[in-house]
Amino acid sequence: MDIEGQKRELTLAVSARIKYLRLTKSMSQEDLALRAEINPAYFGQVERGLKCPTIDTLYKIATALDVSLSELLRTDALPMSAIGQDRRLQELMSRIPENKREQVLKILEDLIPLL
Repeated sequence: MDIEGQKRELTLAVSARIKYLRLTKSMSQEDLALRAEINPAYFGQVERGLKCPTIDTLYKIATALDVSLSELLRTDALPMSAIGQDRRLQELMSRIPENKREQVLKILEDLIPLL
């Protein structure tokens, strides 16, 4: 795997770890973003693996989750199902035209309370 592929894999693994930790603490994306003093839209992109955050941003997220930075980056501690689901979601999102992605995300957000 080339360096870009490795970076992509790491970004997806870290984003899955962030989501996993957030859900174990029963926090919404918006709650965590606000606690970390990060723009909620940007945080959503980080958690979906669309953006690669800086170390400063990762530190803010770790602090907001009340975990160490090393704990946040422990991608070996993820359930394999979480990684697989995030990869599948990422692959599906990549098939949606760029100008329609926000609409799809809004639909998903509207569906969550119904589950």
